[in-house]
Amino acid sequence: MTERSIAHGTFVLERTYPVSAARIFQAWADPAVKRRWFGGGVEPKIFEFREGGRELVESGEGAGQFGFDVRYQDIVENNRIIYTYDMTMGGQRISVSVAAIELFPAGDGTRMTVTEHGCFLDGLDSMDQRKRGTEQLLMALGDELARQAAN
Repeated sequence: MTERSIAHGTFVLERTYPVSAARIFQAWADPAVKRRWFGGGVEPKIFEFREGGRELVESGEGAGQFGFDVRYQDIVENNRIIYTYDMTMGGQRISVSVAAIELFPAGDGTRMTVTEHGCFLDGLDSMDQRKRGTEQLLMALGDELARQAAN
C-alpha cells in the first residue's frame, strides 16, 4: 500500500516585464499566445478563460502522462487571475493548488506577482519542484513578450 501524505507549501515569485498589464493579461487569456509559452506548446483540450471556466492540458502517454486541470475562480481584466488546479501524473493526482496572478504598474512596465499555495500528495510532487517549474514558465512568458515586442 502506498503511504499517504500531504506536504503543504507556499511560494511567491515576482517578475517585472517591460510591457503593459494588458499585454501580460492577454498572454494568459488568448489560447494561441498562451500555448506558445505555457505547457510546452501542447494544445489544451479545454480552454474557457472566464470566471467559472476550465482549462485542461494533457501531455505524454501512460505513466509519463501529465494533466493540468484548472478552474478559474476570479478574473479582473489587466489586474488579477485566481485559479485552482490539480496536476496528475500517469492518471494519479499529485497536487492540488490555488494560484493568484497579480499585475501592478512598475515604471514603464508591469510587475507580476505569482502566489501559489499547494498540497503536494504522497511524495509525488513538491513545492520546490513546482516553484522551479513556475520559474521556467515565467521565463518563457518573458521570452514570448519579448518576441511580440520584436515583431
